[in-house]
Order: sequence, then C-alpha cells, then structure tokens
Amino acid sequence: MTKTNLKSEILENINNIALGVRTDSNSRLNLAVQLQNAETSKGFEFMVDINDEDSNDKDYVAKFQTIHQLNKVGKTELKYLRDTFQQNFLQVKWKSTDKDSKPKIDALRDAIACYVPMSICSKTFGEILLKDKNSFFTGANNSKIRVNGSYVNKYCEPLNKDNLKEVALTFAELLRVARGYYKALNLGGDQRKSPFDIAIERATNLIFDDYNAIKPFNMSSAKSKTLINFLTVECNKWSSAYNDNQTKLKQVRKAS
Repeated sequence: MTKTNLKSEILENINNIALGVRTDSNSRLNLAVQLQNAETSKGFEFMVDINDEDSNDKDYVAKFQTIHQLNKVGKTELKYLRDTFQQNFLQVKWKSTDKDSKPKIDALRDAIACYVPMSICSKTFGEILLKDKNSFFTGANNSKIRVNGSYVNKYCEPLNKDNLKEVALTFAELLRVARGYYKALNLGGDQRKSPFDIAIERATNLIFDDYNAIKPFNMSSAKSKTLINFLTVECNKWSSAYNDNQTKLKQVRKAS
C-alpha cells in the first residue's frame, strides 16, 4: 500500500470515528493497525526531537531519537508524535479549539497512546498484534484484535490472568494494557481526561475485575446486580441519545 492510500484510509477512518459513523471497537482497533502499517512501511518514523523545547533558542539544534531509543515516552513525547503525525503524514491542521477537529484529535491521541507501547515492547515480546488466516481481528463484527499474551499479562494481568499465548481484546482493553505500561514505567502516558470519562473508566475496570477475578464477585454485594441493571439501562439511553445528537450535528454541518 502506498503512503497516499494509507493516508487516505487513516483520514477516512478518523473522520468516521469523529462523526459517529463508526462507533464499534473495530474502527479504533483498525486505526492502531494503520499506525503500525505507517511505521513498518516507513511512511512515518515514530521519532521525537528531544531538543524540541529549546527550538526557540538561537543555538538550537534538532536531535531526533526513535521511540525505541528514548529513555521515556510520556505525555510530552506522545503529544509530539501526535502533532508530527498529523502535520507531516496526514498533512492536516486540526486544532483542539475547533469543535469539529477535537474528536479527530482525540481519536488519533488514543490510537497513538495505544500503539506506541506495542511498538516498543515488540523488541522484547516479538509481534504484539497477531494474525490468524491473514487477519488481526476476531469476534462478532471483528470487535476484538489478537494480541500477544505475554504483553497483556505483564502490563494488565487481569486481562490475561492465565498467561495465555494469545488473547483477544477490544480497543478499550488494548488501551488499558497501554496505560498499564505507562503506569509500570511511571511515564504518565495516559492523557488528561474529563472527570466524567475518569469515573466511567474506573467503574468499567471495577466491574471487569470483579467478574474476571480468580474468585469472582467478591467485591460486589447483594445489591450489585440491581445497580448493574440500572446502569445498563442508562448506558443504553446515553448511547442512543449520543448517536442521535451526532446525527443532528452531521446534518447541521452539511447544511452550513
């Protein structure tokens, strides 16, 4: 695949995610695969200018290192990678202050935060994303991706407590493993999120850990089933209302 074709595919994927056209896990997983394709094809080099903060100085000289050479990859490095990928590879000028651009930036931010640890850890564990019959994806609607079990077990053991050779994960789970990597190395790679998102992620992780524990349902109580049912109803209502709102926004943009 040429750089131009890959660029077009990534832009289309990000636009669909941002517009709510694709709300399933596969589109975000595919974006992570597309980032891998960009790196392996040498269409984009995941490099950081470690002197970037001095770029306004008279004696500034750029010094680039790949993510495999860096001593750390935290928030600063991830933002640098996102900005350069956006500008140099995608050749777009998205601004976080623009309401149409922000969801695109968020989609790319999460994908890069998810992909970078996989690229780095491939030097230790071998290929992180695994293929079977020429496909990375599995599950209903290809909603999961095959992942190296050792990588998952090391940075998020609850997702592979039996240390299986291969596990299938959703994008949210894959991102959870990446956060485990940043936490383990104290790198702060997880980007700033709203209190609403933080509360949802915490609740999701607690629920997952409760029913996936070696001795499941030890954290929950007799009331938990009823509360989970209430939560499920409200989540479905929220998702439906969100999709309706995205459709209205899309219509407004087309009309303007």
